[in-house]
Amino acid sequence: MVTPETADPEQRDLLDATKRRLGRVPNLYATLVQSPAALRGYLALRDSLSDGVLTARQREQLALLTAQENDCDYCVAAHTMRGERLLKMTPEELRDTRLGRDADPHTAAILCVAAELVEQRGRVDDGVLEQARAAGVSDAELAETVAHVALNTLSNHFNHLARPELDFPAAPALDPEELAAMDLIWQNADLLELCDGYTADDADGVPASTLKDIRIAVQGGYLHVAHADDPRIQIVSAPGVRRIVYTRA
Repeated sequence: MVTPETADPEQRDLLDATKRRLGRVPNLYATLVQSPAALRGYLALRDSLSDGVLTARQREQLALLTAQENDCDYCVAAHTMRGERLLKMTPEELRDTRLGRDADPHTAAILCVAAELVEQRGRVDDGVLEQARAAGVSDAELAETVAHVALNTLSNHFNHLARPELDFPAAPALDPEELAAMDLIWQNADLLELCDGYTADDADGVPASTLKDIRIAVQGGYLHVAHADDPRIQIVSAPGVRRIVYTRA
């Protein structure tokens, strides 16, 4: 880390500005300032996005979810603390955010897109985008979601490289079973229509090309389908999907 004693004038100015704004200099910043250009770039993007269309809560949720997806304990701790202290989020809301969930369908769709961005390296499945559109997510929100994932991936990856000492309270561990289910983000759908030649079992176990009142999850070019109270998961290739009508809250 760069300290006030070892900082050159440019580094010192950046660290002083950070302290004035945050009241402290997190170890991440004190390490990233090894390159003033890198820290300036990070701060410039962060500051620009603070004036975007996403709310302060959604921005913090994207930071927390991206850190969880990237296994960055430092940033999970930092954004858990910020969510709790600055946005008054409950422990349950913070846990749900780390698992890509939210009670608001609009925010849940944004988090779903963000998780897919990290997991698929930007190649978001058309089904996830359709789900986001159905929840009212705008083009501007999609663009900013990509930008927030990029911003927070920068800090996550730098933390993996530099391994600064944790100077925030450690975040609570998530339940292993919840983490195992995190890869699939389920949504309710009123209707699923499959293309000619494709079928999936309906609630009675009969092959059908149209299914109603189901749960679906999109991942890696495949649609995962489940009926209520049925532990079985059926998988359909994305080209076999003609139409999905998502449940609106």
